[in-house]
Amino acid sequence: MDIIFYVIVFVLGLCFGSFVNMLVYRTALRYNLTKSQFLISNDKKKRSFCDYCGKQLKWYENVPVISWLVLKGKTKCCHKKLPISYPIVELLMGVIFVVFYFVGAYGNTPVQLILGFLIVVLLAFSAVFDWKYMILPDFSTIILIIIAFLGVIFDESNIIPYLLSVLISAGFLLILNLITKGKGMGMGDVKFALFMGLFLGYPKIIIAFYVAFIVGAIYGIILMIFKKAKKKSQVPFGPFLILGTIIAWWWGEKIVELIKLRL
Repeated sequence: MDIIFYVIVFVLGLCFGSFVNMLVYRTALRYNLTKSQFLISNDKKKRSFCDYCGKQLKWYENVPVISWLVLKGKTKCCHKKLPISYPIVELLMGVIFVVFYFVGAYGNTPVQLILGFLIVVLLAFSAVFDWKYMILPDFSTIILIIIAFLGVIFDESNIIPYLLSVLISAGFLLILNLITKGKGMGMGDVKFALFMGLFLGYPKIIIAFYVAFIVGAIYGIILMIFKKAKKKSQVPFGPFLILGTIIAWWWGEKIVELIKLRL
């Protein structure tokens, strides 16, 4: 029975991965980061359509991962290549949903579970969008901040520690933003740090930043070794902040306990 349930959760993750891909594409259109002559304001075009010729897609052309494999990574209507990122995002979302449910980081109630899945989807969307366009969209960050703020309100005894976490995390990235004049750290990262502080609190916020900067630095070094980037090249930092947030959210307490044992 447990295996069947995890399969259901995995399939649900695949579907939301497809949703994330769609949301990234539509948001990029709204931000004028990419163009499409087919996104017009009528009811029909609100449904999924081909990125290249504008033809409305059939339901079987939208099955996560499977459609991409069956069509060999091309559109059925005009045979144009589809990004490999589509099935990758869908598969990752499936795995993330399963891990999220397995670790039980969502709490004990159905409402917490639903909110947890919503947070995961928003984090995945923000990570993919920032990776592609080096922008953390404000609307997803604002929704995350609101959810985290509501959580803090219901935890009155820890309001002050959470607020201090917000000031320290956002203030730290704001200083980096001012020092680098926005080149080393964008304001989108600063705004996202507001969510991190409200959502994680102390000491989880320290773990999140530690993971983000270490993994980000390793990634930057690898890029320079393979001459894919230079010292002054800009690299999206949002995905690493999001990775740090997820690790601190799911395993933060265990990591803190291990650190205390070592000390």
